[in-house]
Amino acid sequence: MTLGRLLPGMILTFNYSVPNVTDPKPILLFLHRDPKKRIIEGLNLNYLPPSKLKRLFYFIDFRKGETGMENLVRLKEDYFRIKISHPKEPTDMDNDRFYHDIIKADNVFVRSYRSYKTPKLSSMKVISIQEEYIHKPGGSPFD
Repeated sequence: MTLGRLLPGMILTFNYSVPNVTDPKPILLFLHRDPKKRIIEGLNLNYLPPSKLKRLFYFIDFRKGETGMENLVRLKEDYFRIKISHPKEPTDMDNDRFYHDIIKADNVFVRSYRSYKTPKLSSMKVISIQEEYIHKPGGSPFD
C-alpha cells in the first residue's frame, strides 16, 4: 500500500520506528495526509478500550456517517472504510466535520489522535475492523 492510495476513513496498520515510541505497531483510523510536512494523522485505535471503540461507531452513525466495505483504490481485497468525503467518492462527512463532530465529542478520542512521520513508516497495510464493533445503522452498539 502506498501513501498516495490512502483514503480518509481507512484503517491501517504499520510499523513505526521512532526512538522511544510507545506504540510501534499502531492501528490507525486514517484521516489526513500532509505531503509537505510528510505526516499522516488519525485516531490510534490501540488507545481506545472496546467500549470507546463502540462509542466511536455510535457517534458516526448518529452524525449520519456511512461505513462499509469497498475497494475504490483497487486493492487485492475489499476493505472497511468510514465514508469520509474524498474526490473519488464525495459524501456529506468531510475531514473537518469528522474531527469536530466525532473526535472532539470525547476526550479519549482527542487524546488518541496522533500524527506519524511518513519516512518512519514501514509495512503499511489496510485492514478491516472486527464486526463486533460495527452495528446496523440506527441500532445501538451498546446492546
